[in-house]
Amino acid sequence: MTTASNTPAVNPTTADRDGEAGNGTVLYLGLRRSPLEWRAELDAATARGLSVHVASDADVSHTGLPGHRRGSFDRGSSLAEQAAQASPGQAPVAVACWGDKYVGLTALLAERFGVRGIGTAAAAVTTDKAAQRRAMEPYGLNPPWRAGRTAEDLRAIAAELGAAGRPLVFKPAHCSGGRGMALITEDTGLDEVFALTAANYSGTSDFLVEEYVDGSEHSVSGVVSEGTVRILGVTDKSVDGPLSPSWATAVPSALTDTDLKDLTRAAEQAVLAVGLGTGGFHVDLRLGSAGPVVLEVGGRLGGDLINSHLIPYAHQGAVRPYEALLALLTDGELPQETPEPVRGAAMVLLPKSGRPAAELAEAALARPRVVLAEDWPGTDTVVAVVVTDDPADLPAAVTDLRESAR
Repeated sequence: MTTASNTPAVNPTTADRDGEAGNGTVLYLGLRRSPLEWRAELDAATARGLSVHVASDADVSHTGLPGHRRGSFDRGSSLAEQAAQASPGQAPVAVACWGDKYVGLTALLAERFGVRGIGTAAAAVTTDKAAQRRAMEPYGLNPPWRAGRTAEDLRAIAAELGAAGRPLVFKPAHCSGGRGMALITEDTGLDEVFALTAANYSGTSDFLVEEYVDGSEHSVSGVVSEGTVRILGVTDKSVDGPLSPSWATAVPSALTDTDLKDLTRAAEQAVLAVGLGTGGFHVDLRLGSAGPVVLEVGGRLGGDLINSHLIPYAHQGAVRPYEALLALLTDGELPQETPEPVRGAAMVLLPKSGRPAAELAEAALARPRVVLAEDWPGTDTVVAVVVTDDPADLPAAVTDLRESAR
């Protein structure tokens, strides 16, 4: 693994997490796949004087936390059983999670411990794509859509929505990160598509079909406290085609002021529509010719280095979403309005194309304005972060880095 950084002030130095902190314990559920992200979240707790306890359905010994600060739970158990298994020895002052499949458990534990959280009702909505669509329907944030749970439902829905001749998108109702999604056209085998419901975290066959909306893709990150929404960052995503994963994510957005205003208004409406109480969120949207369409609302801060690196880099460390979330959960401290980014920052995924990850990372680090590069776990790519002193220079820097790796 190869990493480097020329702006050390952005991320705090990792402290000794074995000791006891004076401000209580934060319980983290799950674990992000990249050390770049999970280390930053642990460091955010340390920066606020909090001890850390991590409980997951996977092994977390690689965090370096001592045994008494690690826990486990069985995702096959009932939610109540998972809550009992995940509870640390002492009541935490905050509960947060690192994945959508843990949002319901996070909300339940927050209520049981009497600490701030998004609420179990909101958690149930954000982990059910059909429930999200129903909640957002009055705000005009949805494309044409239908929900179902059987193969017969899928055939009927595809016939109804497909009559307009536009591509459709199939989504399992209870998963995230693009898992199980498929594009439906006239030639698509629907039985194979229905089989993708196996990606549901819930074990159900619930699904959603919606009309594909062409346009640019974006993600909005922030925190909310009982009806007050604070946007911490708006990112632009670079994709190669419908349903393809993003290969770059950039802060700040290059949208016009008018489009940016429309996008953030839609994100705020979506957050309030699904009923989030207190906590972090991410809203993924597509900006089409008729305006913004919400793709998904997440009841947690998102990934792709947006909150761990890009927003802090863009603000020279003055805005740190992980720490802002913990300040909100522990002290009810809502951040002030976020200033405009003074720099540009982007994560770029570089295909290995048969090259060793270390070789590709080293080559990326030799490029101007690349501040770190390392293997991106679970993929065939290396992730690099580009930082520019002028946000307007960022798109060209991203393109240059991408082309250099081909």
